[in-house]
Amino acid sequence: MIEGNDSLNESLKYVKLYNWARTLILSGVLKTGEKMLSEHMLQKKFGVSRQTVRTALNRLEEDGLIRRVRGSGTYISYVEAGGERNSEHIGLIMSYFADYMFPQIYEGIESVMKEKGIAIDVAVTKNKLNDETMYLERFLNSNVSGLIVEGTRSTFPNPNLKLYRELEGRNIPIIFIHNHYSNLKCSSVEMADEKCSYELTRILIDNGHKKIGGIFKYDDMQGVERYRGFTECMSENGLHINDDCIKWYSTKDFDYQFSKKSLSGFLKKTGECTALILYNDEIAEKFIDFAEDKGKRIPEDLSIVSFDNISLSENVKLKLTSAIHPKFELGKRAARNLIRMMESGDPEQGYSYRFPVSISNGNSVLDIS
Repeated sequence: MIEGNDSLNESLKYVKLYNWARTLILSGVLKTGEKMLSEHMLQKKFGVSRQTVRTALNRLEEDGLIRRVRGSGTYISYVEAGGERNSEHIGLIMSYFADYMFPQIYEGIESVMKEKGIAIDVAVTKNKLNDETMYLERFLNSNVSGLIVEGTRSTFPNPNLKLYRELEGRNIPIIFIHNHYSNLKCSSVEMADEKCSYELTRILIDNGHKKIGGIFKYDDMQGVERYRGFTECMSENGLHINDDCIKWYSTKDFDYQFSKKSLSGFLKKTGECTALILYNDEIAEKFIDFAEDKGKRIPEDLSIVSFDNISLSENVKLKLTSAIHPKFELGKRAARNLIRMMESGDPEQGYSYRFPVSISNGNSVLDIS
């Protein structure tokens, strides 16, 4: 391992930033001519030094992906070779391009499509239904061969049924990732969110924790499924869930729900809890930073379990116990299943898949039994 070597740690951070930017540029999420985040904003976003940011930007510039304009900023400069939009392509609709997730999922999809010579047209809705409508209409008019979709506000019935049915009517196969819509019959490739949550809760209970709270997202299916697994495990073990110890949030109210004021209130309400189950590692690290600033020790005062198994910081002392998100393999599986649907000409067949539960055992859970 590389503990204690600051230069190597900085190098790892540079690679993470470089891969993030490179994937967004090559996938078309960041388009030629668009202005890139400033060095200061990249420092803040990734929690790295200015030197690390500059190392990543230098590499991107050497690759011809960005150009710097003195006194103005950094701009995307990548131009795709050939550039023929009439070639076979699929659409990829993502609700987010999470810094720690999108690159690996995209690479999994790309690894399959590249073999078939199929281009990928990426769209990001930022979890806005109006944007999903716009992109579905765009793909309907662009001769896509298939669609991979991460649902927007997937907890709720989707209002774009007419567009999805028009796609189906044209025999354009659709496969969902991470979630699916309750009012739309489509194949999907997902984590077994409910089972993962059940297993994480069981780990806490096996370690003697009885008063357990949590943070869940209510506008995405993953959040509801993770809450379901938590409640089922608590109920089966005869444990009471205190509603005050559950925090719900959505895309729209994220900034408020994770403000210092809101987190302070939640921390007070969960004062008797010995453990929390959190929606994902990004939320976990945000909460842990706040809790530690308030004098809470993890896991001595509060045990934490989470989802995704992504290290967002260079904190080598604390490793989260977390459900493993398959990332690259999820993208690969979705792409392969979509290819099968395209080749079979029968998108009605079942091509759904749920990844088995896999937990990364960290040191964020204290045995108090």
